[in-house]
Amino acid sequence: MNKDLIGGHIIASDLTAYVRDELAERKRDRIELHLADCEPCMMLFMSVMEASEAGELTSSADTGAEVVIPDMKKLGGRVIDVLLAESARSKPIMRAEPARRQSFLQRPAVHFTAAAAITLLLLGTGTFSGISAKLGELDSHSVPAEQTIEKGTEQTQGPTWSDRMVTRTSSWFDKLEKDRFK
Repeated sequence: MNKDLIGGHIIASDLTAYVRDELAERKRDRIELHLADCEPCMMLFMSVMEASEAGELTSSADTGAEVVIPDMKKLGGRVIDVLLAESARSKPIMRAEPARRQSFLQRPAVHFTAAAAITLLLLGTGTFSGISAKLGELDSHSVPAEQTIEKGTEQTQGPTWSDRMVTRTSSWFDKLEKDRFK
């Protein structure tokens, strides 16, 4: 145990010398560290500071000497430096985990591409036009006779909707290919 600590606490004469700035730097650092951790010693330090401000402290050798109050900015700076150094020593090194890569199949772009490819495949094979023809047949069976169109007034039917979509899509792909591979 240190000779300046009694029962683990700082003695009043050392605190008085600390307040007067009469201690060596090493001993000051030790007292500052202890004051940061010990509440009773901090209370004793506060009472010594109050007494020094009131002018009640006198030195045994210099009874007429003026009491020197330590510079609080210096004290604060020292305490902060010591605390930062201590926290830097005790701070565990954190290693960042590598970011998990998202599976290729979990990306939304893959889902949209697959849906578009399936749609184009169905359009290209004429599945949608076959479905629309079947629906047309079903509609024609359920339509009353007075609403049917006369055979002589039928117009020639142009390309189906699916044919138009396939044509537009293929021309769009051709345009993209030309722009990309210039």
